[in-house]
Amino acid sequence: MIKILQKILTIESRQSDGEDLEHSLHVATAVLLVEVMRADFIVQAEEKARLRQLLEQQFSLSADQLDALLDEAETRADRMVSIQHTTRLLNEHFHHAMKIRVVEMMWQLVYADGDKDRYEEHLIRQVAELLYLSHTEFIQARLRAEEES
Repeated sequence: MIKILQKILTIESRQSDGEDLEHSLHVATAVLLVEVMRADFIVQAEEKARLRQLLEQQFSLSADQLDALLDEAETRADRMVSIQHTTRLLNEHFHHAMKIRVVEMMWQLVYADGDKDRYEEHLIRQVAELLYLSHTEFIQARLRAEEES
């Protein structure tokens, strides 16, 4: 029991450091994007390229940083049981506009292959609800992404 508490406290203290927190937020965002990319069970080259582009633009990452981020995000997505931990982190540290931006990036990734799948939409709807976004904000993010595609 003591070891479990120490582990929890260690994780929390690491996340309080600004750089570690920023990295955790980048990873959490990337994990959600990886999940939406995988939601239709077909990962296409267009989606992978768009994922890289979205993360690079949003977080101003170098190619090496982007590769490391994607490796970590894919590993975490493979082990993830629930998206609630990921969205909780974003809720605690992202402002409302950035939460909307995350959902918009998810939609942009969906439209990268030109096909919106019901599993992708369900996942994005679930994330939007967990980020406490209104239905209107969910729809507006989708429409902005549609216009860009």
